[in-house]
Amino acid sequence: MPKASRRFILTLVLSFLLILTPTVLAQSPILPTPKIELPQLSNTDVRTAPVRLDGRELFRVAVAANSESDQPNQTSALDLRVQGIETNLRRFANQSSSGLEVTSAIDSSSNLPIIRVNGQYLMTVTTLDAQLQGQEPAVYAQELTRVIRDGLATARQERQPDNLAAQSGKAIAILGGMFALSWIVSRVQCFLRKRQKRSQTKDPNFSELPPNVPEEASSRTELIVKQQLANRQQRTMRDVQRRSLQLVQLLIWAAGGFIILGLFPQTRSLQPFVLSTPLKVLGVIVSTYLLSRLSDLLIDRIFGALDISQQSTPDVSQRVALRFSTFSRVIKGLVTLAWISVALITILSLLGIEILPLLAGAGIIGIGISLASQNLIKDVINGFLILFEDQYAVGDVIQVGTVSGLVESISLRITQIRNSEGRLITIPNSSITIVENLSKDWSRVDLAIAISYDADVDQAIHLIEKVGEELSHDPDWESKILESPDVLGVENLSNEGVTLRIWIKTQPLQQWHVGREFRKRLKNALDVEGIQIGIPLQSFSVRGAIDDEVFDHHEPQPPKPPASPKNIR
Repeated sequence: MPKASRRFILTLVLSFLLILTPTVLAQSPILPTPKIELPQLSNTDVRTAPVRLDGRELFRVAVAANSESDQPNQTSALDLRVQGIETNLRRFANQSSSGLEVTSAIDSSSNLPIIRVNGQYLMTVTTLDAQLQGQEPAVYAQELTRVIRDGLATARQERQPDNLAAQSGKAIAILGGMFALSWIVSRVQCFLRKRQKRSQTKDPNFSELPPNVPEEASSRTELIVKQQLANRQQRTMRDVQRRSLQLVQLLIWAAGGFIILGLFPQTRSLQPFVLSTPLKVLGVIVSTYLLSRLSDLLIDRIFGALDISQQSTPDVSQRVALRFSTFSRVIKGLVTLAWISVALITILSLLGIEILPLLAGAGIIGIGISLASQNLIKDVINGFLILFEDQYAVGDVIQVGTVSGLVESISLRITQIRNSEGRLITIPNSSITIVENLSKDWSRVDLAIAISYDADVDQAIHLIEKVGEELSHDPDWESKILESPDVLGVENLSNEGVTLRIWIKTQPLQQWHVGREFRKRLKNALDVEGIQIGIPLQSFSVRGAIDDEVFDHHEPQPPKPPASPKNIR
């Protein structure tokens, strides 16, 4: 292996380890704060805030709530006190040339401890500050003296040129690792895009599907449904990979920037900006999207793994495959709704909005909405029952009242069907009381043929059976017909003639094709045998005497000449 390659790999590994190293190792140790149990303050409402030096919290101070300003644009007393202490701490930290002496003494006028640094005033320890720690003001002032002394010593050490040079080297190494990792992720993204383009140029492979024969017809449908499910899984997987790599890129630069900012005392105060509320909200949104897509992928994989083809008949397997396709879409919609709800609650908590009162109010509002949207609740309940009871599924032909068509989509609220004219009809599930499924498991051709009274009925029945047997054994039609046609016999005697009834059991959705072909062949066979189709007969009766000679020997009379004008009065 060339030396350049070994150096590149070594640099990449070291940079990656530096990124994974906790921030504590890249910085000076964080000063410990006194771990003292806070007492419960009674009848006193206080406000507290942290005092930080170079982004590190040293201690907390407190003021009474009644001393806070009521003006929205005016700085509060607590903020003014914190700003004054932090300004003094930074001033003392920058005075690296002078010594460091932190002392505390009781002020004679206020009888409160005062902390000084090199003889200069820093802060006054109030009674509330000490009560928060459960100590007397003088005792707590001694503890603060040690904390402040250690904090200032660490801050001065970090400002030394040698320390800044060492931290700069770490920052450069981390930055190089960020570029290397970002380059690797970008190469992976390019590889996935090229593989996606190659997969899109390939045509679907149907050579592995079984032949279109009766015993394999259900298997073909089941395999087609599984192939569509697999294609959907691949699309979801590619989308998850692309979004995940984009998130990794964002995390690399955010984590690297967070660590680099923490290396220097002048920039450590900018670390909270990386974890600011807008960026947290953005992270929640991106994470919700990825979790939703991963849930879709997991649901598709679960339904794809449920293979019952070895444990049931081909017809049942075909039906279950169609149900799996319908159920997977409904469940994915519910899971996505759940993720969105969790993300919304998380975002509200990040924005500082109290969740429990909001949920209580939402419950009251939900009761009012439920009373006003009873039809929506009925839609959801009826939609669940339709799916659970397998009344119909996507791909079935149903009739609801006067509307019929092919089911294209089912959700918990609506069912969409497309009729023979190509119109997409949306039906609320609550309005579906009686539904006729014309394609579940199997279908039937129901034919009623009227022949003339002069025809031989036995000959006509024999001819119909012959035509049915020929059609059921035809290679082009035998896969669509499940059983030989059943001639039921004479169904009715009417003015139209003698009605014969025939049933033909077919594959789902094939009854119309088989019926058209059977009528055509039967018409040709009846013409060859000379059997006439029944023609409606009507009889008329006229009351009263009619002179037959008027109809039988009537001769046309010559027209009479028109009357002369003089005879007209």
